[in-house]
Amino acid sequence: MTVSESKGRSAKKAQKDEIRKKIEELEQIIRYNEAMTEEIYETQEALFPIFADLVKLISRLYKEMKIEDEEIKSCIGRLKDTFMDENENILKKYFKDNDDFNIA
Repeated sequence: MTVSESKGRSAKKAQKDEIRKKIEELEQIIRYNEAMTEEIYETQEALFPIFADLVKLISRLYKEMKIEDEEIKSCIGRLKDTFMDENENILKKYFKDNDDFNIA
């Protein structure tokens, strides 16, 4: 084996090691992002009933105070459409696939 062949092999090995290191870094970043996404999903899932209750509360307050502002009515309407449904269980609407949605 010549000196140039030896240098070529060690350069290839160094290049492979560098690629392997970058792949491991990317895998670590992906695992972190997956964990953060799961954490966000769980937080969102836990907060949803609170938002639904807030919409009900705000809607009731505006009715009792007899506020007749059209812009507020449209905002309340959008919130109701998003968080409330008169005909079905709202949790089933947003948590499909028979997820276990126990609320803490």
